Amino acid sequence: MKLTSLVPEARSRLRESSRIELGKGGLWTHRLRGGPLLLSCTAGSVWLTREGEPDDVVLEAGASYGGEGRGLLVVEALEPAQIAVAAGEAQRTVRAAIERARAALARARGSWLVLLSLAALYLIWGSTYLAVSIALETLPPFLLAGVRFVTAGALLYGGLRLRGVPRPTLRQWGAAARVGVLLLVFGNGLVVVAQQWVSSGVAAVVVSTMPLWLALFTTARGARGASAGAPEVSRGEWLGLLVGFAGAALLHLGGDLHAAHAGALLIVLAPVAWALGSLYSRSLPLPEGPMAVAAEMLAAGPVMLGISALTGEHLAAPPSARSLLALGYMTVFGSIVALSAYTFLLRNTRPAIATSYAYVNPIVAIALGILLGGERASATTWAAAAIVGAGVVLVSCAGGPRSGAAWGNAGRRSGGLRTGRRMDAALHERRRP
Repeated sequence: MKLTSLVPEARSRLRESSRIELGKGGLWTHRLRGGPLLLSCTAGSVWLTREGEPDDVVLEAGASYGGEGRGLLVVEALEPAQIAVAAGEAQRTVRAAIERARAALARARGSWLVLLSLAALYLIWGSTYLAVSIALETLPPFLLAGVRFVTAGALLYGGLRLRGVPRPTLRQWGAAARVGVLLLVFGNGLVVVAQQWVSSGVAAVVVSTMPLWLALFTTARGARGASAGAPEVSRGEWLGLLVGFAGAALLHLGGDLHAAHAGALLIVLAPVAWALGSLYSRSLPLPEGPMAVAAEMLAAGPVMLGISALTGEHLAAPPSARSLLALGYMTVFGSIVALSAYTFLLRNTRPAIATSYAYVNPIVAIALGILLGGERASATTWAAAAIVGAGVVLVSCAGGPRSGAAWGNAGRRSGGLRTGRRMDAALHERRRP
């Protein structure tokens, strides 16, 4: 228990307090909930006792009590009296309760958003392989990919501009064009071309080797001294690389990559192009955040349409409703909705979680191909998917933050310098069809 005189600060606080009239023998109770309390007897006298305190105290007119912590406070009037209780205590208690409730709701909302975002990446990006196969039924590959990226890029660019994001400079457009050609024209384009003869499940397994290629190229670049201070590759990372590439070799040697058309083997080059483009983009002046993705799609889409015209692609018949729906699905969900989920995960979870789709998508793609696409998956395909996934996990875990950054957070820098967020957002189109 602490008695204080009515110092100026106390008088100031009590002017904003609640005044309570008590008749002789009247009681007033208040439960302290951790915050401070200022109570003053402004007339008469009162007897004050607090739960857990061994001694009671009498307050006469002009005396005040300051207390904090927790427990029940009881005031009894020894004669007609008036007490003043600072209103800030009750307000702070209510505000603290509201803040705690808001924090709990935010944590719950964040957990659900993480789960929903992961589900979006696993299902949407895992299903785009089947969507490509369906769209290819009546649409030629480069025309399909070109229309997709021009449309998605225009929608994303328009949305960002409406939100006040500045337009890219001429230099940034040039950088986006170079990266977009590597990532989308060669990376995505080769996958779409090869899926004319390769099942969606096999395509997903081959594409899942991209993190391994990126880790390998980053290692080679560091060994040549191109990356100053680059850490040495651990044994665990080398083991992961060997395991992952062994899975890819199994897919080839097992016969699942053999096809009547040699163009099917182009898919092997797709993850190599994506990895090179990802590594190359670190040193280029790309726009920040999602605007880099929009610029790359807008730059690469017309190139794909040009290739379509030069190679003589044409529509033998009007596209089927099934193919157009698949194209719309890839444009809206694969290129915009999943992008939002991916950028949310990169900002709110560890890179290992955000990039976990790299070894989940093949399983989803194989399963959807069997259930909805009428495809068949041999035991070799399933085994290769498991081995490649294990290799990616090994590289991610063995490399710690560095390897996680390599394929999900590449190029990030600390402090107030330019961050690698452009890589975070841009990789959404680089590892899948």
